[in-house]
Amino acid sequence: MYIALLFLATLFLAYSNGANDNFKGVATLFGSQTTSYKTAIVWATLTTFAGSICSVFLASALVKSFSGKGLVPDAIANGTDFHLAIALSVGITVM
Repeated sequence: MYIALLFLATLFLAYSNGANDNFKGVATLFGSQTTSYKTAIVWATLTTFAGSICSVFLASALVKSFSGKGLVPDAIANGTDFHLAIALSVGITVM
C-alpha cells in the first residue's frame, strides 16, 4: 500500500514541477508570437524531456557528492513514511 502511495506522491511531484516550470523556457517564443501556443508547448515538453535524460547521465556524480547523508538519521531516512512525507510536502510546496 505504501509503495502505491509513494508512486502516486512521486507522480504528483512530477506533475507539480512540470506545471510550474515547463513553459518558462519557451514563454518568449509564444509571447513574441514566433510560434503558436501548441508549438511552444511541444518545444517545452521535448526540451524538458531531453534535459531530464541528460541529467540522468551527467548529474549522477553530483547526486553522490551532495546526497545529504547525515542530515537525518538512517533509521528515519530509510522509512517509507519518511519518503512519502517528503514527496507529498515537496509536491504541495511547488504547487
